[in-house]
Amino acid sequence: MRVRRFALYAAIAAATAPLGCTEDALTGYSSDTAPGQASPTIEVELGAGDLPSWRDTTYLGFAIPATASFKLATDQSDLRARVLGRFSTLPDSVVVDTVRVAVETFESAQIRLTIDTARSVFPSAGVQTSVLEVTRSFDAEQATWVEARPGETWTTPGGDLGALLGGLLVEEPADTVLIPLAVDADSLLKAWRASDGEPGFAVVAEGDSARLRIRSVAILTEARPEGKDTTVQVVRGPTPLTFIYDPPLPAVSTRLRLAGLPSARIYLDFELPERIGGFELRGSTINRAVLEFRPLAGPDEPFRLSEILSTTTFRLLTDPFEDGERTPVGATLGILVALDPDSLAAGRPLVVPITELIGLWSLADADSIPKLRIGVRPLPESQELGLWEFGSAEDAPALQPVLRLLISPRTVFRLP
Repeated sequence: MRVRRFALYAAIAAATAPLGCTEDALTGYSSDTAPGQASPTIEVELGAGDLPSWRDTTYLGFAIPATASFKLATDQSDLRARVLGRFSTLPDSVVVDTVRVAVETFESAQIRLTIDTARSVFPSAGVQTSVLEVTRSFDAEQATWVEARPGETWTTPGGDLGALLGGLLVEEPADTVLIPLAVDADSLLKAWRASDGEPGFAVVAEGDSARLRIRSVAILTEARPEGKDTTVQVVRGPTPLTFIYDPPLPAVSTRLRLAGLPSARIYLDFELPERIGGFELRGSTINRAVLEFRPLAGPDEPFRLSEILSTTTFRLLTDPFEDGERTPVGATLGILVALDPDSLAAGRPLVVPITELIGLWSLADADSIPKLRIGVRPLPESQELGLWEFGSAEDAPALQPVLRLLISPRTVFRLP
């Protein structure tokens, strides 16, 4: 624990205004004996080991590839990824002149990919982008490069891929890629419609260092209504849609982690001492309170955080070490703070404000708030495959989280 005194405020001076014919001061006291004592402002640094109790952990799964705002199809030396999905909402009828008419045939179809070109890599030879049949059903929320669902492995890691449905060489960056289906659209779409899209499709990118960050996927088809000499364009998005990748995300250790997919949060609780350095902490004015998390060396590619995210800090309403990932979340604390990979790589800590929460503790009755429970999460949680890790209470003191307080202990008034 480190305590540093910053300033000393002057004591309250006695009044000196005259009263009637007397020349004495109103109170009759000198300034040296006037009520009120000096009130310092001090900075206190408390490591996790300095507090009566401190627990911290990492929980995963608040965003997963199936719920992420992007999907990846890559063919890089350090990361391979494929998009998996199902078109489960293909219609059996369409509206023509305000009348719903059954679909007789699907005349043609193409897959539309919307690409985030700024975050994609297009090699000079182009990206061979293919849509293939998936021959084994999969659980979109739990599928991995190795397993179609828990306990059921793919015959071939990366998904059991069947016939080529369509392909296109993307030779230069493009925001929108349209891949015509090279098979009979009517037979394929009717089979998908009858089976709710099962077993599904895959989007594969091939090419030296190719990387497609995909914003959205859709199927566009021309449907011919029964008895009509016209077609109606139908657009449907896949439900569900996910991506699988290799290598897997590094396993969580005792270190604290933020971001990644599945996305990670930091949950912690701690108790504050009633007194610090001879001062009463309870009842003090909390001018500023922050938690500092000490960054570790950045993870290796492809899991190194690549862009700035925001972080938000919030209260936890129950014990996170009993309720885990399902711990209910309360009010947000403080302002958004940048999770900046350049700053973290330079060793600068992630500093999150919790002044409001410590202030409430200071004003509360003793034992009314025995433990302070806090969570830290990236915002948004579904934007990055990359992550960063921080020291925990189980690390050496130099890496442990720190609570830093700037306080003004309450002034004790005593009569002379």
